[in-house]
Amino acid sequence: MNFCPQCGTKIVASWNVCPNCGHNLKSERLYQQPTQAQISAQTYSQQKPQDQHYNYRPRSNNTNGIVALICGLLGLFGVLPIVGSIIGIVLGAVGKRNDDDPRMAKAGLVIGIIGIVVWIAFYIYLFAFIFMMFRYIPD
Repeated sequence: MNFCPQCGTKIVASWNVCPNCGHNLKSERLYQQPTQAQISAQTYSQQKPQDQHYNYRPRSNNTNGIVALICGLLGLFGVLPIVGSIIGIVLGAVGKRNDDDPRMAKAGLVIGIIGIVVWIAFYIYLFAFIFMMFRYIPD
């Protein structure tokens, strides 16, 4: 049995490349039997875990979507009546393009639009009510 001169793996004499380390065996002379020190080193190197490469994803960037959702809700519930809804719409549109996960941005955009519609309808109703109140004043 022959062994690779680079890593000490058992190989067949007709092989051109070592299957373990990829060493070119054509240019090297194969040797028959490794010494005891090489066997223990070979055993250690085979037991040693190889480096595992992980693909770490950076934290997702959903800042625009989160702020759009919060501002849209604040605009809808009257904390920032029109301004919050407008900010929710603008940041929702930006977040749909730029955020890693556009779902929050879409929610902020939709809630901002709903808030604008609700507040415009409320102000129209309020204006109509006040106009009607002054129109029918008894003499």
